[in-house]
Formats: sequence, structure tokens, C-alpha cells
Amino acid sequence: MTTKPGAAAQTRSERSDTRSLVLNGELLIYGVIDPYLWDEFDTSVRAIDVMASLAELSADETINVRINSPGGSVIEGLAIYNALKAWGKPIRVQVDAMAASIASIIAMAGDEIVMAENATMMIHDPWAVAVGNADDLRAMADEIDRQKAILINIYAAKSGLSAEEISAMMASETYMSAGEAVARGFATSVAEAMRTAACARLSNDQLARLLVAPIKLRAERPSPAAPAAQPQETIMVDPVPGGGTPAAAPPAAPPVTVPSAPPVDTAAVRAEAVRLERERTTGILAQARSARISADDPFVVALLNGDRQLIDARADIMEEWARRQETRDDNPPGDPRPSGIVVNADSVDRWVQGAQRGLMIRAGLVKSEDADRGNEFVGLTLAEMARSALTMRGVRNGHRDRMSMVGLAFTTMNAGPGYHSSSDFGNVIQNVAYRAMMRGYEEVDESFPLWTGTGTASDFRPIARVDLGLFPNLDKVEEGAEYTYGTIADTGTTVQIASYGKMFAITRQAIINDDLGFFDRVPRRMGRAAKRTIGNLVYAILNGNPTMQDGVALFHANHGNLAGAGAAISVASVGAVEAAMGVQKDEAGIGTSAGVVPKYMLVPITLKMAANTIMTAANTPGDGAQIANPVRGLATVVADSRLSGTAWYMAADPAQTDTIEVTYLDGVQEPFMDQREGWSVDGTEFKVRMDAGVKALHWRGLYKQPGA
Repeated sequence: MTTKPGAAAQTRSERSDTRSLVLNGELLIYGVIDPYLWDEFDTSVRAIDVMASLAELSADETINVRINSPGGSVIEGLAIYNALKAWGKPIRVQVDAMAASIASIIAMAGDEIVMAENATMMIHDPWAVAVGNADDLRAMADEIDRQKAILINIYAAKSGLSAEEISAMMASETYMSAGEAVARGFATSVAEAMRTAACARLSNDQLARLLVAPIKLRAERPSPAAPAAQPQETIMVDPVPGGGTPAAAPPAAPPVTVPSAPPVDTAAVRAEAVRLERERTTGILAQARSARISADDPFVVALLNGDRQLIDARADIMEEWARRQETRDDNPPGDPRPSGIVVNADSVDRWVQGAQRGLMIRAGLVKSEDADRGNEFVGLTLAEMARSALTMRGVRNGHRDRMSMVGLAFTTMNAGPGYHSSSDFGNVIQNVAYRAMMRGYEEVDESFPLWTGTGTASDFRPIARVDLGLFPNLDKVEEGAEYTYGTIADTGTTVQIASYGKMFAITRQAIINDDLGFFDRVPRRMGRAAKRTIGNLVYAILNGNPTMQDGVALFHANHGNLAGAGAAISVASVGAVEAAMGVQKDEAGIGTSAGVVPKYMLVPITLKMAANTIMTAANTPGDGAQIANPVRGLATVVADSRLSGTAWYMAADPAQTDTIEVTYLDGVQEPFMDQREGWSVDGTEFKVRMDAGVKALHWRGLYKQPGA
């Protein structure tokens, strides 16, 4: 059985937890639609208050509802709408300024919907904030769609528009003026300007609610001893339309005396005044906070202590904010325009950041921190993350199987401002794969950077490297004589870089199988391989003994850098190498007192212990006389598995003497990763490449001992 609310109306005295929204015989829906009152001064509109107020108006034949609301809770708004529709009496709705969001649904409850000439109505899609796992988010999305369908039915029933038209208007968040709302069927008429009545007929309670003096003035006013006698009300005669002589007046009726009204409840007046003042104070502080003006700012304090109405105080705050923006220190020179706008990351940027961080945590590339506790992507599989990327872009994918859904995620991209060259999901995959590749690159403990030089090339063409050699002696310059130019030898060495790389693919099957190995093992190993490739090229020069620019092998007797007889590592053999390098001269036959000084000793892994013994022993190893070791600390031992046999080498400091140079494109010593949508595979392909070149610039700084 159904019961109309009007059939069993309660008075407000029976519900002490409700508030009256009735003023001057009208139901006022002024404020945010919210089921909760956060404090006693909150102006939110609750459904329970609307029902209690309808009970107050149970004697009225027509319920007059006035609306000025930005909207609020969908569920609470639907409860208000249903209460008005079920009341069983004609409902006349007047939109005084704004009926937005769910407030526009409440307006649809009116049998007559009148809008002020300057009023606005706005409709849009419902939205919500959700937290939880993937199933929770999908359930919330379904609930939002269900609520939208309910709202569409209400709008369509009132306006006569189709559901498709209503849905499009909601999706684009449509604002309508009074005339547009009438034209589209959302309102029945536009209100005309009202004439001011000569005298408002208000009850004492209503009069007390409206006519409240400011607190500081009321406090100075003494309470009246007794109410003053009420003046007699005179019936006013309307003038004759169009002017002219009035018709003969009927015989004068005896004056009617209006009985005196009961005295005003001063306690209620005082309580209402306190409420209004606190509401004004709260509104001023909220507006100041929005304008980033502190509550103890002298400007705000002056507003609080003054008697400016809230609407005027809000305007003052915005003017003050604009004035302060004009005078900010960080404004561009000569440009007085405000510069207080802060650009924050949009929803796409936040999604990419959260998804990338979550995937890196799952792949073990980073450790989870306290800030990651709210990252919902940590719990998503790769397929769920792909679906999330589509949902974030508004791409419907519920009808797709997982294989086609993942494929769509790899290709869907932003077509508006902030265009991405690849999909959001693909960007996340690439960024995480790149981090894994760099982790592998940095993990490799390569030895070649210790003793080789580093160069830079801007392209892939051969580049001449000039061997500065040793600069000639300075000439004595007599008084008044001219300085002469010195000559520098040029050996004509050229270096050229090349690209080295491999490809790998992340398939849709790997995404569906949630195979995180593709984000750890594969890219990480590719990063290691990139660095090892350069090391292989460096040690290939030592092992291969290439021909130099003079047509002679790198290590050759003609270059004075190859021992005539092999010798094991010992104090004597190391001393012999040091002596041989010390007598090296440049192309012009110029030497120095120290010659070329060895700094690094390059040995196979099998000779590492012997080399370290010679370089660190305080006394000459094997000498019973305990003679001091003359080569102690001469060079840093560098052992590498790519050197084999018995041969060992000495190398000079590359900053002092040209030895072997590793040249990088634009000086970038890290590998590159390129991505493209898979053509030969269902997924995405990645290419890891290094752009580098390795060349022995000169033989002078290198020496080879064949060993024994």
C-alpha cells in the first residue's frame, strides 16, 4: 500500500531534528543538496527537511518552491524530487538564480517551472570519487551509468526530448538561460519583473527572521518594555487605469481596526541573528581561503569586524585578490597581468605516473614506500592496467575479449591537446622497460671506462683526430722582437661511430599472462649487452692488434711498444716496460723528462693475483735481501676476462697521452630505446641501440709484453 506524505503530515514539533525551509509561505531550496549537516550553521538542503517543510505547508492548495542551488548529492536530490512528486498537490517551481546538476532534477518535479529572466539551468553527467580494486571501480562506473539513465528519463519525460539528445547534453555539460530552457522544454515560462507591494503581510515569526539588526547594533538597543500599538491599516484604492477622473467612491465604510499582533520573541530574534552572523563569518573565511588570503590578514579582519553583507564581502575579497595579483613580485617585467595561475597535472598525467610507479613496484625495479600505499595500480595485472588506460580515455571496452582489448590499449592515443605519439598504455610499458634496461646497463661492472678516453661526435661521418703530441719548447723573445708560431704534428687519425642494437617484443599474450619478466629480465639483459658491446670493441683492439695510420700494427717494434722477448710479470719486467715507455717521443721527436708514464696495467684474469702482488708488495717479491719494491703503486691493475693467454699490457693516462678512445654520438653514453606498434607480432616492439665508436688513436701510450 502507498501513503501520500500529505495524508499523515507531522508538525515540526514532532521532528526536532529537522529544519524549516519555509519562508513567507514558500519552500526555499537554497544551498547545496547534501544528506548531512556538518554543523549547526550549515545551509545544506536535506530531503528530511524538505519533507518536514512540506508538512508545514499541508494546508496550501499549491506548493510554491523556490530554487537557487549548485546541486549536490544525486541520491538526496532524487529523494527531494520524489517527495515533491508524491505530495499530491500542484507544485510551482521558481528558479531564482541557479538550478544546476541535481538541483535541475528537483526543478523537474514542478507542474509549472518558472525561471527568472537572468536565471540559469545546468545539466551534466553524474560523477563520483571511487577507491578500491578493479572490481570496485567497475562497479562504481556501472552505478554511475545506472544513475545517469534515471536522470535521463526524468529530463526526457519533462522536456519531450529523446534520451539520445538528453544524454548528449549531459555529456557536454549544458548551461541554459531561461529562454533556452523554455525552448527546450525544461521550463514552462520566464518570470516577469514583480511589482513591489505596498505592505508585506508577514507573520511575526517570519518578520523576526527577516528584520534582524546587525549584532553590534542590536546589543546597544534596549529591549522594549511593551510592544507599541499597531497602526490601523488603510485599504489603498488602485488608480483608474489610463488616468482620468475617478468614479464616484462608494459610501465610506467604517474604519477597520487591525488587532495588535503578539509581541516578537526577542530570544528567537537574537538566536537567528547569531546564526546569520556566524554564517556570514564562515562565508567570508571560506572565500578568503579560496583567494589564498589568511584569516589573520588585516583585510579579512576588517571584513569580519564590519557589517558588510556576505555577497558584498565576497565581491570585496575577489577585488582584493585581483589587486594583489597585479602587484605580485613574480609578474613578468612591465607586465601587470596576474600570474597566480598554477598548472597541475591532468588526469592523464596522473594516470601515467601512477601506472608507471605501480608497474615498476610489481617488476621489482623500485621498492614500495609509504607514499605508494594508495597506489591502486600496484594490485592490477597488466591486462587490467590496459583496460584502465582505455577507461581513462573514455573508450568503451566491456564488449571486447582480452586479446582485442589489449591490442586497442596499445593503439589508443589522445587526439586532443597534449597529443602523445603513442598510447598511454604503450608509454607506460616503454618507460618501465627503459628503466629496466638502464638498471641492467648500470649494473655491468665494465673495466674499459677506467683506462680509455671518451670522445664526442655529432654525426656518423668520419672525424679527424689531431694528435697534439708534445708541444715544442718556448723560444726566447728578445725585447721588441716578434713571437713565432710553433708547429704541431698531425697523425691523420680518424674515428667513426656506428650503431649497435637488438630488438625484442612484448606481445599481447605476455600482457594477458601478466608476464613481468618482459619488464625485468629482457630489457635489463639488453642494457647489460649494450655496455658489454662497447667493452668487447675496446678489448678487441688489444687482442686484434689493428694496423695504425702509418701502416704499421699497433704493437710493433717500430713503434717501440712491443717487448722483444716475453717475460712473466715481475719487478724487472715491469721496470723494463716503464723504461721503454719513458723514452717515447712525439712525431716531431720531442720528449720530456718523464716521457710517457704508465698508469694502468691490463692483465687477463689468470694474472690478476700476480699483478696485484707486484704492484702492492712493499719489498721485491722473491728477494731474500728484502729490497724495497721500486715499482710499488706504479699502476692500477685492471683485469678482464676478454684478455687471454700470457700477454699483459701497460697504458698511460688517456688525459695525458692518446691511447684508445670511445666516441659517443652527441656524448650520450647510455643506450637508446625506440618503440613502435608491432607489425610482425601482436603487441609492441622495442629496439635497444648504442651509437658509439672505438679507435686506438696512437701507439705511444700503450705497451704490450707477450708474457711467458
